[in-house]
Amino acid sequence: MSAIEAPRAIWDRDLATIAEPAAAWLYHGFLAKGNITLLTGAHKFGKTSLLAQLLARRQNGGTLAGLPVLPGKSVVITEEPPALWAERVRHHDLNGHVCFFPQPFARLPSAAEWGALVERVADLQAREGADLVVVDPLSQVVAHENLARGMLDVLMPLRTLTARGMAVLLAHHPAKHARILGQWGRGHGVLHSYVDISIEMGEVNGDPDSRARRFYCRSRYAETPRHFLFELNADGSDYTQLPDAADEEFQRQWDVLRMVLEDAQQKLTRRDILDEWPADFAKPNTGTLWRWLSRAVAGGLMLTEGT
Repeated sequence: MSAIEAPRAIWDRDLATIAEPAAAWLYHGFLAKGNITLLTGAHKFGKTSLLAQLLARRQNGGTLAGLPVLPGKSVVITEEPPALWAERVRHHDLNGHVCFFPQPFARLPSAAEWGALVERVADLQAREGADLVVVDPLSQVVAHENLARGMLDVLMPLRTLTARGMAVLLAHHPAKHARILGQWGRGHGVLHSYVDISIEMGEVNGDPDSRARRFYCRSRYAETPRHFLFELNADGSDYTQLPDAADEEFQRQWDVLRMVLEDAQQKLTRRDILDEWPADFAKPNTGTLWRWLSRAVAGGLMLTEGT
């Protein structure tokens, strides 16, 4: 009988010496290396169209809806047949940056079959340097989505990939009956507690024909906006970030932030900026300031070095 390796134990004094690393964003605020993102939206609501645009930007880097995208290679596990993705590949000229697993299973996979596919993705990470894997949709690989064990049988093997520094994006469908924000995804609630970033993609003003969409987000990271409003342009080639209440708040505060930066005698960290914040103006918390700085960098209003 082969020996079973016991889990590693770590004492609190050892944990206290570990510094939490800054998020390495592939798509700023939404996709980070070593993290799992859940994107929940209705059928035919634009999740795959948004994914195609993201994959196109990852050839050389750039921006999507005004936010930075890091270049790199991606892996897509999709329920769609090859012919559907073939047209998108030709349209976006993905240029060898994406590896597809179209309809990888004839039936819902066993735990062993799913584990074997995860190992294939890990091999692509090792050989090709892929740093993003997309499962679109999650339901194609979850045999028992209403059971915690069934959901965890799919989620836990993905930590093999995040441990290698990959970002994971899970596209998912909402439950049939409306739920409160943060719980839209169908299936057992363990899904929402397990992922690092949860994005729920909704309509704007209840208009199903609008090209605009809104992200409602829950995240471990301050850089993830709670709300994000964007719209597909007329020719379907790009998304534009739209102003909303959060953006209006930034516009009101930008003059104060710029004043702090203009008076600086050297480059400032986030903590430096808070320390120099004028007493006549309400000081933001660290998370809010991070969002303002990220918005300013994404909009070309200021530059940043390091993390």
